[in-house]
Amino acid sequence: MLWRFRREIILIFFILVGTWILKHNLIFRPIVFKQQSHLKELTPELKSVIIENENLRKLLNLKQNKGFSRIIYANTKMISPWVFPSVIAVDKGSRDGVKENMAIVNHKGSLIGRIVEVKENVSTGITIYHPDNRISVMVLETGELAVMEGFSLSFLSSNIKIKFLPSECKASAGDTVETSGLTRLYPCRVRIGKIVRIESLRTEPVTHGFVKPFFINEDLRTVAIVE
Repeated sequence: MLWRFRREIILIFFILVGTWILKHNLIFRPIVFKQQSHLKELTPELKSVIIENENLRKLLNLKQNKGFSRIIYANTKMISPWVFPSVIAVDKGSRDGVKENMAIVNHKGSLIGRIVEVKENVSTGITIYHPDNRISVMVLETGELAVMEGFSLSFLSSNIKIKFLPSECKASAGDTVETSGLTRLYPCRVRIGKIVRIESLRTEPVTHGFVKPFFINEDLRTVAIVE
C-alpha cells in the first residue's frame, strides 16, 4: 500500500530537506562569500574615502572647537621625508588667502608646522621636525615655559627635544605641551604633543625634555592652515 503514496512521501521528503537547507543558509552561502570577497577587494579604497571624509568633518569643526580666526582647508601634495616629515606642501596658495607663517594643523587641531613659502596655487611649510623650527611652548599642567627645537635626534625616534625648562622642573612624563602664544608665528594654546621624558643635568642650570608630537601617527592627506 505504501507505494501508492510514494509521490506524497517523496514530496514530504523534499520539503523537509528544503526546510533544513534554508534553515542552515546553505543556498546563500556561496553568494555571501562572493560578496565578502568583493568587499574585501574594495576595503582599502573604501577605508581611504571614509577616513578622508571623517578628517574633513573634523577639520570643519576646528573653528568652533579651537577658536581660530581663519581656517583654510587644504589637501597635502607632498611630505618629505615620509618618516617624521620636515617639509609639507599643500594645494592652496595666495589665491586662497594663504600667507607666510600661518600655522598648519591636523584634523584634531594639533600642530604640524607653519607655512614658509607661498605661491599662487601651492604653499610649502616646515613641520615641527624641521631643524630650522623654534617654537615657544608651555607645559599645560604646570605652566612652565620652554623652547622646542627641530629634529635633533636619531631617525629611530619620533621624539623632539624641548629646552630651557626650569632647573626645578615640575613637568613630568605624560604632561601635554602646547604653543605658548609668546611669538606671532603660532596661535596660542595649540596642542603639540606629550612629554615622554625629562632630563635634568647637574652641570646645567636648566632642564631638558623630550616630546612625542600628536600629529605623527595621523593621516595627513587633509590639513588646515590657520591663524
